[in-house]
Amino acid sequence: MTLNNKDYMTIAGALMVAVGAFSPMINISGLKTVTYADAADPQVYVLVILALVAGGLIFAGKQSLSMFAALGAWIVLLWPVLKNIGPEEDGGLLGKVTDAAADPLQTVAQKLFSNVLNFEWGGYVFLIGMLLVLIGSVMLFLDSRKT
Repeated sequence: MTLNNKDYMTIAGALMVAVGAFSPMINISGLKTVTYADAADPQVYVLVILALVAGGLIFAGKQSLSMFAALGAWIVLLWPVLKNIGPEEDGGLLGKVTDAAADPLQTVAQKLFSNVLNFEWGGYVFLIGMLLVLIGSVMLFLDSRKT
């Protein structure tokens, strides 16, 4: 089995996601440094597994399927934002204030990309890894469709 640059990009991205998810990501007002694992505890494991599956499918010779695992990882990452798109059925502003007060770390997960300039090193590793997994797996999928 020979690996090409797209394979290496996807595998490196998957490893970066796994490392970055558990590394210091955001410093909250100088009080505490939070990892993505702190902010999205059960979801982080699904996200990391999907990213690693995207890289692992390359070794199984199923490069074209790695895109679906990468897209699944992005859906898990963006789920807090995606589930709030649409009509307000949770009590409006009062519901949002109550939710934010009850779970401040979930707020960190929802605003992950709005604080890119305030990232610690783990945030950059995580974000670059997610982008590499997506780009590499889409390129592999498109290559498999050409043949």
